[in-house]
Amino acid sequence: MKDDLNLESLCKRISGAWGSSLTVKESTASTMDDAAAAAAEGARDGHVVLADQQTHGRGAHGRHWISPPGTDLYFSVVTHPAVEPASSALVTLAAGLGLRDAVASLLPERSVLVKWPNDIWIERHKCAGVLVESRTIGMRIDAVIIGVGLNVNRMQWPPEIADIATSLRAERDGHEPFDRGAVLASALSHMERWVTLFIRDGAQVVVDALRPKLALVGERVRWEDGHGVFEGIDHDGAARIRTQAGVVSLHAGHIEPVTP
Repeated sequence: MKDDLNLESLCKRISGAWGSSLTVKESTASTMDDAAAAAAEGARDGHVVLADQQTHGRGAHGRHWISPPGTDLYFSVVTHPAVEPASSALVTLAAGLGLRDAVASLLPERSVLVKWPNDIWIERHKCAGVLVESRTIGMRIDAVIIGVGLNVNRMQWPPEIADIATSLRAERDGHEPFDRGAVLASALSHMERWVTLFIRDGAQVVVDALRPKLALVGERVRWEDGHGVFEGIDHDGAARIRTQAGVVSLHAGHIEPVTP
């Protein structure tokens, strides 16, 4: 494993509650599964599982997240938010907003936006994804696992995603690679801030901050059941799509731009 993911070095860089408890693995099947197992064993809020490589990494909607070693960040955070089970979608938006802010701080000359609900775009190319899974006991949330795949230094992708994927390094014109430890510390700090604000102040603070940072607003998009014009998000974070039959609110799903 490269030195930038050395446990001792990472612990010195991370200043917040998220990451103050940290497990670093050279390779694992999925940090989401590892973090879920840690939560079941009583891991505290903010515990992070980080891997240099995933052999069965996953993204939203069951998609496979390609996770080669030595270049990128794959990590999952155990959280114990005092929110209702129905609020897990807003946790996704809050975490995504934080991740977007971290990426924007590292690439101040680039346009960095959130493609609803869980992708981070740099100049309309995907550099990261957020996956949130909840562990409930009865009617309450016991733990929420927030998983992140962030392309940091990768410069090549399989042909099927080469036209839509990017990385921090690629957007810095392929110059010197980023220190993944520094990127992780920034991501955890920004994500913790926005998830904490959501838990403390409610959905509106996240929705208001996210609206001007959304991709595809005013553009034609498609989703599993139709197509229309993406108008942004409602007060509860649902996507608003204007169709010929009226406005549709999507609380979950996957939108893509409609190509001409």
